[in-house]
Amino acid sequence: MTFLVTGGTGFIGKRVVSLLLKKNINVVATDINTNSEQEQLDKYLNQKKINKKNLKLIDLDISSKNEIKNIITDNKITNIIACGYQMSNLIDKDPVRGSEVNIVGMTNLFQATVDFKLNRLVFPSSESVYGMSSDIYNNRPVKEDDYCGLQHQLFTYAVMKLLNEFMAQKYITTKGASIACTRPSVVFGYGRKRSSLMWAEEFATNPALGKTLNLPFPQTNKDNFIYVEDCAEQLIELSLKEKLNHFVYNSGTETVSGKELKEILISLIPDAKINFDENGSPTPFIDCQDDQRIREELSLIPRTLKQGIKEHMNEARFDHGLELLL
Repeated sequence: MTFLVTGGTGFIGKRVVSLLLKKNINVVATDINTNSEQEQLDKYLNQKKINKKNLKLIDLDISSKNEIKNIITDNKITNIIACGYQMSNLIDKDPVRGSEVNIVGMTNLFQATVDFKLNRLVFPSSESVYGMSSDIYNNRPVKEDDYCGLQHQLFTYAVMKLLNEFMAQKYITTKGASIACTRPSVVFGYGRKRSSLMWAEEFATNPALGKTLNLPFPQTNKDNFIYVEDCAEQLIELSLKEKLNHFVYNSGTETVSGKELKEILISLIPDAKINFDENGSPTPFIDCQDDQRIREELSLIPRTLKQGIKEHMNEARFDHGLELLL
């Protein structure tokens, strides 16, 4: 068994790589320019004490069918976890390139799943497919079968993810492909670099390093959070399970207000300086996911929000030579 992990040096991708290697699974990790990212990936894996003997790191542009073919055939790939994707800031800067990667590239991977008879492809979609607000759903936990019209969408990224899901289901129903996806909520963890959600890095990193935290929303704002390693483990378990009952799964896991988030942060760093913008807009996402489906499907028990934040903080503190939280 050999996994291809696209976007394998990225925020979620490197966690997928690490957890697969920990399970003694062969991994081919790819990205558009691995030379610029290899040092950081090596540093991360070394910190986690991960043996890299089963890892290959290779450049891959997923908009090239030929490059995908060569990597799959040269390495006897059996499974794909497709994390490689352009985020909103890059899409807005260059929509054509964003479409080449996010639409053509993902469809190339779906086609490769059929052409090379792969066991399964799993990818992270996004909770942003549900639109900008829980008001659309009368403020109840949102289920996988809920949907909204394009008038409720803000991000091109979200609509691209919707098209990925639509195309994937076409490959399932017309070509017999085995494909599944998650819809992660706000994924937090240390080391996020390219995102329109940098506050999802800073809310734990800044207090951990003794820096003031300024959140761009009021204390009444609510969001659903998942720790990045749980997000990665969900993708892996969906890849390895012999038979799945569904195509799409909400990630969950824990919804809190800004006020409740502050209380958790203060419980870990009592002298943390935390400010909210009480005149700011709420985050443009749903507040709460119904995650019953994935909890019934997988054996994984996700971390509590406090546990995940503590791990996030300790990773930041370790990287800066500070004493770890007990």
